[in-house]
Amino acid sequence: MEGKNVVAKILRTVTVPPVLVTGLLVTLALMRDDIFLNRHHMLISIFLLGIVPLLAYPLQPILPGLRRKGREGQRALAFVMSLIGYTAAVITGYWIRVSENLQFIFNTYFLSSVLLTVTNAVFHLRASGHACGTAGPLIFLLFFIGWWGVLPCAAIGLAVVWSSLHLKRHTVGELLAGAGVCLVSFGCAWLITGLG
Repeated sequence: MEGKNVVAKILRTVTVPPVLVTGLLVTLALMRDDIFLNRHHMLISIFLLGIVPLLAYPLQPILPGLRRKGREGQRALAFVMSLIGYTAAVITGYWIRVSENLQFIFNTYFLSSVLLTVTNAVFHLRASGHACGTAGPLIFLLFFIGWWGVLPCAAIGLAVVWSSLHLKRHTVGELLAGAGVCLVSFGCAWLITGLG
């Protein structure tokens, strides 16, 4: 049982949303030439979508109020840092005129953070941010790269579901709600960005 716990914790760690979105951005830079207009746009994307949200993990233990709250404090700070990074990405994207496809990604992440915040804070439905942050890169890989990514995406998705359930971090309903938030955000961003 202890071995399974270790594996589950490792899987949860390597699939945190900032890591997965960074992997998505690097993959898109290597496989598509219509996402990033230049190298600066890619670096800005990685910083705002990946690094800024990732700062929640080293910051939480050094902030007294959040340190005392433990895992819930870390979760709250992750939501705040994601909202900051994603909001900055949307504004920056329109300001520096990134590609339509990159703005679509920015808009989706921003809407996801807003909808997750509303779902959790207003409606008190504990939708999984981890599931939402996992679904995003998987959906975008399928959208931009095609069906060759189904198997790796399914493997990552199953790993996140298993580790979350095994560690009792989320229920099936919370995971489905998180993924659902991502799908709704993707659809809305597709329309807002003018792709629909």
